[in-house]
Amino acid sequence: MPSAVILKKDVRLDVPSVARPLADAQGLTLNDVRLVVRKARGVFQEHLDDARAKTVAELLNKLGIEAEVVPQAELAKPPRPRSVIGGQLQENAFQAHTSHLRTADPIPWKAIHFMSIGIVATPQYEEFLTSSGFKELPPIWAIDDPEVKDEVRRKLASRALRRDQREATDVKERARTKPKLEKKELDALYRDQTRGVIELWSFEPLKRYRIARHEFCYDGLGARARKTSMDNFRILANDFFARLPHALLTKISKDFLAGAELHEIIFDDEAEFDRYTRWFVHQAAGPVPRPGVLAAGVGEQLLGAPCVPLDDLEAME
Repeated sequence: MPSAVILKKDVRLDVPSVARPLADAQGLTLNDVRLVVRKARGVFQEHLDDARAKTVAELLNKLGIEAEVVPQAELAKPPRPRSVIGGQLQENAFQAHTSHLRTADPIPWKAIHFMSIGIVATPQYEEFLTSSGFKELPPIWAIDDPEVKDEVRRKLASRALRRDQREATDVKERARTKPKLEKKELDALYRDQTRGVIELWSFEPLKRYRIARHEFCYDGLGARARKTSMDNFRILANDFFARLPHALLTKISKDFLAGAELHEIIFDDEAEFDRYTRWFVHQAAGPVPRPGVLAAGVGEQLLGAPCVPLDDLEAME
């Protein structure tokens, strides 16, 4: 039966200090293990045979990283999310628009049992911080010319490959320290070089809906709508929070709502956001999540303190 290795706490692993011992103990190349460590977030490795999973978990625990082995079936991926491109937040339900036909898919608030909010770095995020040329480059989604868009993608992929092939000591943590930029540049960085995601899950039956910041129509905000999608995304997230007092929230969602610095909570890519979300559900609600039921022993360390979100006007200052 395939198994997975998961971490007991949400910690970012130090690549140089973790990758080398794991590579030496398993007889694997440093590059392969370094990539695993760098991309680990809650879920360390999946689809391993039980013996290898136990070996990996033992090695991590010897390094002071609390890890455990669980059956892969406990981390089964939830259904593919339905993209929500607009909608209205009404008294009893979210009237979600899941197609451009503007037909509403009503989702009762009581049927939403879990919410996860993520700010995800674009492939250009790191380059924006380290290359003066990238500061003048628009995000890929804003480039109209398909040939230019393909060329940018190829160059980004090439740079990413070279970055991943560095020696372990040269791998830098991405987006972990506050960028040294003026407020105007910092706002532009977060606006143009990140993506915002809100996932809404129902546990019975298991469904999930996904809102992407740049793809959502904010007409439903009415007169409260602001000029940028980042501002509107924050207002929308606060509105969901106000209507979902019964729902489970990730700690990072609470941090975002409370106004945390984005560099402190940013995800490297959507795959990392997905791993963190799946891991959180497993740890907080157990292998078979049920509405309003927490796993045994769950406390503030995992869930975070009670959330006091920023007022939507305060958040724009």
